[in-house]
Formats: sequence, C-alpha cells, structure tokens
Amino acid sequence: MIASCPRLVRCAAVLIALAMAPPAMSAGPRTPANVAANASSQCYAFAQPSIEVLRASEKKVFAWYFPPYPLSISNEADSSNWYDRWLSPTGGSSQYSNTGGALRDRPLTMPKRPESNWRQLNFEVEIRQAIAMGLDGFILEMSHRQQHSDDRWNRVNAMLAAAQAVDPGFKIVLGPGFPKEANALPDELAATIRAVANHPSVYRLPDGRLPLVTFYPERPASSGGKPIQWWQLLFDQLQAQGVETAWYPFFLSRSTIAALPDPDEWYRTIDGYSRWDGRWATQASSNVTEATEARNHGVKWIARAAFQDIRVRKDTLLELRHWEPSNSSTMRGFFQKAIESDADWLTLLTWNDYSETQIAPSRDRGYAVADLTAYYTAWFKTGVAPPIQRDGLYYFHRKQRADAPYDTTKQTAGAFKIPAGPAAENNVELLALLTAPGELTIRQGSNIRKLNANAGLVSFKVPLVPGTRPEFELRRGGQLIESLASRVSSTASVTYQDLTYYAGGSIECQRPLPE
Repeated sequence: MIASCPRLVRCAAVLIALAMAPPAMSAGPRTPANVAANASSQCYAFAQPSIEVLRASEKKVFAWYFPPYPLSISNEADSSNWYDRWLSPTGGSSQYSNTGGALRDRPLTMPKRPESNWRQLNFEVEIRQAIAMGLDGFILEMSHRQQHSDDRWNRVNAMLAAAQAVDPGFKIVLGPGFPKEANALPDELAATIRAVANHPSVYRLPDGRLPLVTFYPERPASSGGKPIQWWQLLFDQLQAQGVETAWYPFFLSRSTIAALPDPDEWYRTIDGYSRWDGRWATQASSNVTEATEARNHGVKWIARAAFQDIRVRKDTLLELRHWEPSNSSTMRGFFQKAIESDADWLTLLTWNDYSETQIAPSRDRGYAVADLTAYYTAWFKTGVAPPIQRDGLYYFHRKQRADAPYDTTKQTAGAFKIPAGPAAENNVELLALLTAPGELTIRQGSNIRKLNANAGLVSFKVPLVPGTRPEFELRRGGQLIESLASRVSSTASVTYQDLTYYAGGSIECQRPLPE
C-alpha cells in the first residue's frame, strides 16, 4: 500500500477475470518427521512454546488480512479457479498479456467445498495456519460502510464466526477504512464499527477498549485524508455510544509522519502507531528508531515485518515494481530489530495480499516463510530464541536472474523496476537451523559451494547459476544428515519476468493444508 497505489484501485482490479495459469510446481524431497494430529510444533526444527505460553505474553503478533484474496474466491473447481486466471498472461481477454499476469503467487490450493458456509470453513483453515505459527490474530482490513458488494465488508462476519469456531482465543483486530469524500462525516464509519464491535472474537485491550487500526490516515486531503479533528469527532461519537476506543494508525512512512500539520495533536490522539514501509534489509533499523520516537511521545510502537513486495498494476497507471528483500534477510532483520526494540506489538505485512506482499503458506513458498515467522514470533513473544531441537533446511531463491532477458514482444509493459532501496540481487540462500556444527552444501549443476557452519540459525548465500536446480545438503563427519532439492530450476532467459523468491523447507508434517 504505497501512496501511488490506493487500496480502492486494487480492490477494483481484483474483479478482473483472467485465464488459467500453469500448474503448481511439485515439491522437492523432504525429510519426514513423526507427528501427532494437530501438533504444529512437530513441523518445526525449533521447540515452539505452547499456544498458552505465547498468548500469555504482553507482546502481540497480528497479520494484516486482505479480504479480496482468501483461499478461494468463489468456491470454484480447479477448472475455473480465479487464481489460476490471475496468474496467467492470457486471462481476462489477455488484459495482462503485456505484464505476464496480474499476480505472481497464490494461496495453497483449496478444493471446492460442498458446504453452504464454505467461506467460513476456508477462513477456519487460514486461522489454523496462523495459530500454528503462534499468531494472536488478524488485523482485518474492512470497508468503512456496510456495503455487501464490497469484499472488505461482506466477509467480515464469516471471518468473525470462523475465529469463534476454531479458537475463541484467536482475535480479530478491526482495520476499517474511512470515507474519502471531502464533506464526509464519521457517522457511517462509526455505525460500521458498532455493528461488529461486540462480537466475542473482536480483540479488546486488557482495559476493555476497542483497538482500531487505520491505514494511511495522514494522506493528503486531495486523496481523501482527514484532519485530526475529524478522527477526534469519530472517537467522541463512539464513546458517546458506549464504545471506548484506542487508535493505532499505520502511517505510510517516516516522511509522511514528519509532514503531519499538527503532530502534537496527532500524538495526543493516538495510542500507538506503525509504519507501512520497510521492504529492504537496511530499513530494519527503523523498528528501533521508531520505538524510541514512540516512547518519547508516550505511545506504543507496533513493529512490522514483511518478506517481499512485488506489484503488477494496470489501473489508472501501469506499474511493474519490486523491492529487493535479499532472500530472507529483510524479514529476519525486521524481526530481529523488533526484538531489539522491545516493541509492544508486531504486525506482519501482510498475511495474504498477493498483489503486494504476503507471508501465508503459498504455492511458490510452501510453508517456508510461515515456519520462519513461527520461529521469530516465539522469539519476539518470549524474549528468548527458541532452542533448535532438530536440524532443518530452508531455501530462498529466484528462478531467474533479475537481469535475465525477457521476451519484449510479449512483456511490452517494460521491465520490473525498483523504485527505492538496493539493486536487485541474484543469490541462492540456504537457511539452516542446526543442532550442532555441520558442513552445508549448495550444489547448482557442477557449481558446488560449501560452508562449515556453527550450530544455530545460519544463512549461507551463493550466486545463482542459471540453468540449474539448486540442491542442498547438511553433513557431519562426512555423513549425510539432511538433503533438499529446490522446487524450481533457474533459467537463463524468460518469456515474462518473475522476480518472486521461491522457497521450500525440509520438515514434512501434518499441516492445515498440504503443499
């Protein structure tokens, strides 16, 4: 969600019909583990604290949920799957033929359900995935109006019912938008909030107040932004109607915070805040500097972490953008700085916005990013790195060099561009969780690189070799302990650019959805 890409434009884009995409890649070899039913900790190389221990922490971790991209759009069969259409350049009468498709990744496949409440049941699957990662809940992006044609409203009740059915301890933080009309009053937004505020699955602070999260409220008036007095009127109105609130805006960036016309009044009104930016590794230190800034103003800091941001836009503007995450370095760095900063909350940006950035289990990454999230979530909540109890290997790499030639007669929209941050990198990363020192190997054809690694979490990166399928090994004393092959091969040239970091992991176990 960058200023040039308002949510409302993207929500409209989701409705564009596209055609079928190629089938999902098959999983590489994985080392099995004996697991009990629903024992999510058996999926990890580390000892995950119990859900009770994680939830007892005052530090909370929520993932931002974007309703237009659930597991299934309309409970369709595989032959008419919306995601496969969105991934294809020939979908929707070839509307995305010049960009290579609207999306580059999708959720794990959800079979068609016979039940009438299929949407709630699918939300229950995602909630189980999030609980297994140790998350406290979702921040649910909502419409400011109760309009049933808007996915950001018509799916709210199903999400709340799903949380209540799966686990009353899993909570939903309300993240309503706001009207953009210049003369709009807060009345309609207040009514929307009141309509769901008392649901038992809606998150409340320990003092009973209702936390509200707002994306980019500081936007210019020309883009629908409202002065701080408008927000104060909203909260006064809710208070008069019996709803005590706490406001946590997600500002776009440090520069938009610095441009607030009346910053002292904003700080007096908010209870805490976060920032939406932060998509490359060196920005991770902002989780520390903002924590200090927030405490200097007497409010809470909500740290954030994301994996990778890739955008294909074809609405009011044509946009092919990405930011370089340096394999898993950006996500790991933001988590580490959140821990260092002693942040109050942490938000994952996002759970499932496949048109920008997502951490949910997906076709191209399986559970690798989710498992990494679970590791750092336990660390953030307990203050102690979870002990590694068995060896685990994960990989992160693209299937092309970022500068690989593409077919300019097909991808006529031009190349993906990096608007800010470091230049694109072309590395294969092996992320190992080791119980003891060992020798790590990355093999790409005849190119073999080795690292003598210490115990713990180890990142091993080597240059990507086009035309190969990376393979990974862990050995001790010459004996093979773990091996793993990537799901995808890299190629020297492509028809359409795909700058996705593909990922995979080495522990096989029972999951809410199979890969």
